[in-house]
Amino acid sequence: MLNIFQAEINDSTLDDIKSAHSNRKRRRLRRAAFLAVAAIVVAALLGLFAQEKTVVKDGDSFTAEVQLPTVIRAGNEIELRIEITAAEPLPETITLELNEDYLMLFEDFSAFPEPESVASSAGGTIQFEVAPVPGSRQMVATLTGRASDQWSPSSGGVLGIEVNGNTTELEIRTWRIP
Repeated sequence: MLNIFQAEINDSTLDDIKSAHSNRKRRRLRRAAFLAVAAIVVAALLGLFAQEKTVVKDGDSFTAEVQLPTVIRAGNEIELRIEITAAEPLPETITLELNEDYLMLFEDFSAFPEPESVASSAGGTIQFEVAPVPGSRQMVATLTGRASDQWSPSSGGVLGIEVNGNTTELEIRTWRIP
């Protein structure tokens, strides 16, 4: 009679297991895939895939905060939100100046509050003169519309803000996806 230690087993379920040396390529691919997924998760946590961006810039007598989309699709709603805060009461009018190249990103354009006047300059900029509430230290202006269907990978421009003769400029850019 044979005991278990003397028996020869030819139909083991462990016959197809490969050694660690022959499995090296598969382990490297698995590790690379894991690191790629981990890098994407870390990038998302750091906000690299954000669809909106906030730009803050201090002027001489005021602070401007602009919220804008970083990525937009044709036909979707766009909102450019401009918040101006000052230590002293704001003047009767504030001038917002936007590069025409960036303004071409909008269709069905509207501005709130309604501009007191709109002018264009020879340099390709459009100036909006808006009136804040008298005596206020803060104002929010919004420029809204739909994203145009013109195809260019991105639209960039300069947003100028003039308060009491002090001007600050913010560079803005929005990417388009098909």
